[in-house]
Amino acid sequence: MRRIWPTIALAALLTACGGGELTLSEYASQAEDLVAEMESQFESLDAAWESQVPSAEGARTYWDGRLDIRAEFLDGVRELDPPAAVEDQHAAALDVFARITAADEALAERTDTFETITDHWQWVDTPEGHASDALLQEVFAFCRASQADFDATKDLEGLKDLPWIPSEMTEVVSVAFGCPEG
Repeated sequence: MRRIWPTIALAALLTACGGGELTLSEYASQAEDLVAEMESQFESLDAAWESQVPSAEGARTYWDGRLDIRAEFLDGVRELDPPAAVEDQHAAALDVFARITAADEALAERTDTFETITDHWQWVDTPEGHASDALLQEVFAFCRASQADFDATKDLEGLKDLPWIPSEMTEVVSVAFGCPEG
């Protein structure tokens, strides 16, 4: 069975950490790009892993790559300079992505204890695998909630031409994080 562990970021909706210079749309677009890059890297890594005979050495290489992808993504989220309006959502994104990264680190350590690897996804049915999967479900839920928040900005479109409402309060954001159905 093929297991893709995308973290979508949902990451994806990594929303804000204090008074940045970016508009909400610019911030959301940068977050969307981070998520797309992470997902692409995970898909490539998973395909390479599944194309070979499972082995302990191959698993180590797989997990080294996976943890590098997670770290790069988390660093990218930390580097975003979002608008103040999404400060709480951004803090939540940092929290959930730090926790899924830590869970995958624990799963990688568990995988290192296997003397042999006979199945590509052998680590899934371990306590660490179950913990990682539970956190991944939180990531997906966060992704869906963030996508819904950005999608709700479409309701502001009718207010755009009212001169007394600041433009940042009527900004419509269009992003697609690719959150899995829940």
